[in-house]
Amino acid sequence: MAGVKRQPGPTTGSQRFNDQRKMRGQGKKPLPPPTHIGHFFLMIIMKICKKVLLADTAVKIGVYLIGVMAGSILADVMALPRSYFSDSHNIFNQLFVKLGWGWTLTSLSLFTGMTSFVYTLGKWPQVKLHFLRLAIGTFWWYTVTSVFNYVESVVGICTEPIYPSRFSCNKAGQSWLGFDISGHVFLLIHNLLTISEEVKFFKDWSKLEIILHKENLADLKNIKESDIRTTKQAYKELTPYIKVNVIFLAALTVLWEFMLIISTVYRFHTLTQKVSAAFIAVGCWFISYRMIIRSNCGIVQSGSSPLRFTKCE
Repeated sequence: MAGVKRQPGPTTGSQRFNDQRKMRGQGKKPLPPPTHIGHFFLMIIMKICKKVLLADTAVKIGVYLIGVMAGSILADVMALPRSYFSDSHNIFNQLFVKLGWGWTLTSLSLFTGMTSFVYTLGKWPQVKLHFLRLAIGTFWWYTVTSVFNYVESVVGICTEPIYPSRFSCNKAGQSWLGFDISGHVFLLIHNLLTISEEVKFFKDWSKLEIILHKENLADLKNIKESDIRTTKQAYKELTPYIKVNVIFLAALTVLWEFMLIISTVYRFHTLTQKVSAAFIAVGCWFISYRMIIRSNCGIVQSGSSPLRFTKCE
């Protein structure tokens, strides 16, 4: 009859299962959008770059010193076959190694400028302080290589003894036999240790973004809201360029390490000359990053920030 309401039938097992599944799905968060293939490859590249750059500096020093000694002994006991890299006029030596500090200084200057602008809250006086570390590195590069040239000219003798100086000896077409400390070994290790120290805080770069989006950050860190807004914007705009810079620095690191091997295993210098250069480079690093910068003399460590986002400072 039209006035009689129809009673619902008994609930089947499949209906109960569907209802339970719907109820469970109601509290779930939506799945994130699929990762773009370009972003995926960038993540892989950045992971590799961090592995290259962020190894502990003390470990690197041990590897470099042992490698230079072992490679130099190998070069003395056996002559490796000639190759493109055994010729000092190869393009990597001429274009990169001889201009090594220029490449390193330029790339680190870009990295330091962009990153320090972010983590110093856009305060240019603080940004300038971070460039003082690179000024110290430049001082070591110029001073030590000049001393090497002076030592070679003083501690030596011409193959023709009538010529007392290196200049007159070379001008006469003779060979000057001096104590030629390896400038290449010094420069390459100096570059590598400087890069290692300057980029080590980058392992905590993603933490900086998390800190910037914390609630009550201004009160927690005693920072102006306007500075936080500026830093958030700078982080968003500069991070893509910083990542490109990091990739370039990682490529430089691989190249410098490869050329260090070449400079060590071929007979460009004696064992004493190469090992001396390696220890001098480590000594410059120790004076700079373990004595001067840690002495509270006004030169700040890389990553030093009011936000305290890294343990490297």
